[in-house]
Amino acid sequence: MTRGEIVRTAIWAAPAVLTFLLVAVRRPSRRLMAGIGLALAWNLWSVLALNIVALRLGWWSFDPTLPGFMGVPFEPWLGWVLLWGAVAPLAGFDRPIAVVTIAFLWADLLVMPLLKPQVMLGDAWLVGDLVGVAAALVPGVLLARWTVARTNLNARATLQVVCTGALMLWLVPSIALRGSWAEALDVAAWQASVGIQILIVPIALGIRAVNEFVHVGGGTPIPYDPPMNLVRTGPYAYVRNPMQLAMVVLLALGAIPFGTAWMVAGAAIAVAYSAGLAEWHENLEMAERFGAQWDEYRGRVRAWVPRWRPALQDEATLRVAFSCGVCSSVGRWFSTRSPVGLAIAPAEDAPGPTLRRVTYVPAAGPPSQGVAAIAKALEHIHLGWAVVGWILALPGIVHLAQ
Repeated sequence: MTRGEIVRTAIWAAPAVLTFLLVAVRRPSRRLMAGIGLALAWNLWSVLALNIVALRLGWWSFDPTLPGFMGVPFEPWLGWVLLWGAVAPLAGFDRPIAVVTIAFLWADLLVMPLLKPQVMLGDAWLVGDLVGVAAALVPGVLLARWTVARTNLNARATLQVVCTGALMLWLVPSIALRGSWAEALDVAAWQASVGIQILIVPIALGIRAVNEFVHVGGGTPIPYDPPMNLVRTGPYAYVRNPMQLAMVVLLALGAIPFGTAWMVAGAAIAVAYSAGLAEWHENLEMAERFGAQWDEYRGRVRAWVPRWRPALQDEATLRVAFSCGVCSSVGRWFSTRSPVGLAIAPAEDAPGPTLRRVTYVPAAGPPSQGVAAIAKALEHIHLGWAVVGWILALPGIVHLAQ
């Protein structure tokens, strides 16, 4: 074998062997395996993005004869995904994150100059390596650790949402488009605007469902990091599988502007898996964990077809300052629409600290104020207004609206 062939093989085989050995020695728990899966998913897209940026900024380049995707050869992509997404969480599981970061950065500094001719380093390659460690290695390791320890719930759920968004909105369409976005982006401004407005609905549904998992259920969508409580509010008052539904709709609608059947096929596969094996497993697990509570909820809310009016058992309260003219009109507007499971009460009569002009107090979970409170209260009317509420509650939009 030539030196180039040895490097090409070692660049992915060495991390793969290390991963196998560490799994055999450590015998990771199911929660650690779930954390490693998340770290791998994070690095799958972030390492690819890092290398695309590196090629454009001249941090390093690759042997142009190597097969790859979007200019990035498969072997180095796979190698660094395994190294940072599996080896780092396994090898440094019980070490301080600073120690793990320094150790793997030092390993990079030693190994990367040896990867010629497969990887050719530019003058500023150290900058690129630091960016990669900060954007790919560290978040992946933290995501794995937090998942195992069940800590930093908001942070790990946020990283999961970012990871899912990067995979579903960038990597999957890139694969369907074979790495070229030029034709898909060459559309009129009005077409792009309509497409974004349509796709925002499943995105808003998915993010709102994750938010309810976190703040009401005390968990995340990952199977081995589930909510501690049965979540029946928010989007779950309309449909049992809002996140799966959002993913399927996103794939199906995304096939229209991209003009590819691969995303439609992906949506069909997702439906088949979710409605078959996943739903069967979910029913067994949920029945075991929540018993009659799950059976009652399952009997009222369908798995895939949303209800028009929400199925809510516990009552939430919308506290409105009726001494405020604008706020009182908001309270009267909700009262005239016969909301389900929502009581309208004067904020002035609330016990404890003075509430803001509009405050949503759920049966479980933290209260919301201002526009965020109105967004959640809209979920109590019907599906049409709930969709408006989900979009209104999106990060950025809710702050702008406020």
